[in-house]
Amino acid sequence: MYRTPLGTPNLEDMGLRWLTHSFASQPIAIHFGSDVVRMMQIHSSKERKLQSAVEVVSTDSGAIKIALSSFKGTRCVVSISSSEVLVQHVRVALDSDESAIRLHLVKCDPRWGDAEIRNVSITTTGGSSNPKQEILCVGIERQKTCELIEKIESAGGEVIAVTVPLYASIRAFDQLYRRDGDEKITSLLIDMDENASMVMIAHGANCVFAHRLDTNTKSQNATSDKQWQGTPSLTPLSSDSSKTDFERRCESQPRGLQCTEASEQSIEEKLEHELERCLRHHDALFPERAVDRIIFTGRGASDTDRCSAIASKLGIAGFIADPSAWIVGAEDYAAGPAWTTAAGICMRYAEKAA
Repeated sequence: MYRTPLGTPNLEDMGLRWLTHSFASQPIAIHFGSDVVRMMQIHSSKERKLQSAVEVVSTDSGAIKIALSSFKGTRCVVSISSSEVLVQHVRVALDSDESAIRLHLVKCDPRWGDAEIRNVSITTTGGSSNPKQEILCVGIERQKTCELIEKIESAGGEVIAVTVPLYASIRAFDQLYRRDGDEKITSLLIDMDENASMVMIAHGANCVFAHRLDTNTKSQNATSDKQWQGTPSLTPLSSDSSKTDFERRCESQPRGLQCTEASEQSIEEKLEHELERCLRHHDALFPERAVDRIIFTGRGASDTDRCSAIASKLGIAGFIADPSAWIVGAEDYAAGPAWTTAAGICMRYAEKAA
């Protein structure tokens, strides 16, 4: 252990260590999509001012190294691609330990056997006669984590944390849940990556449901007539809440969300059925709450026609995310739904400066 010489003032007592930390650069947020890596860094949690943002092809190791060298510092927080995330809801006994939960998960998918797992208890079900707990399990195969860390460290970065789009995308909108009563807003978030979509339902900023869909947004993006343009219209689609007994909280002008238009366009039957199944699962767990809005994030959300069709088909107000509304200077370099996860990482892991 280091000891200060006799008679020498302790630097920590003088507050100099605190000052040093205030000048430390913020972590670099790195989000691996299916074929693109997005990197973002902000000045501080207080200012939320863009330091830098870069997008490179995920298979180009040289480009990743050059991109990392353009940021301040080397510390990185990395988000794995949605297609690599394991996510599963399980219903187990109240006294189930981690081993029992893992065994249950392995029966669903053997990849859970060698995965790092985070469990979140959602609610208790079954009543007093047969009580069980609904658990949301999120995992990453250890081999995938090692490959990701090796790729970043070989490019000169220092990985301090590995996360998933499931949580990072929700954190991009923390500022929307600051007022009393905001926790009553129920949002369905659909993070549309190139090869997979992550479906999440959140009560305020608290995720209570998640499901991964294997979808391909490339073909839709290539043929869509209407793409995201970054010209926000902040009046949401009207919803007729009189048809249900759910509690619904209205919010007329959500910053950073661009509303979708009504659409008669059809969507894939499989996608429609999967999303309806997600809503039914949530409704069964929380029969007193309805989903107030859908928030589309990810690269696939740039296809505004498709987003409009999904929202109209489900009969829920739809919005396309633009987290640059919360980051000064990001509107010119990192605007639009594709940057939601990277922005969420920046906000989640930002360190306060003095």
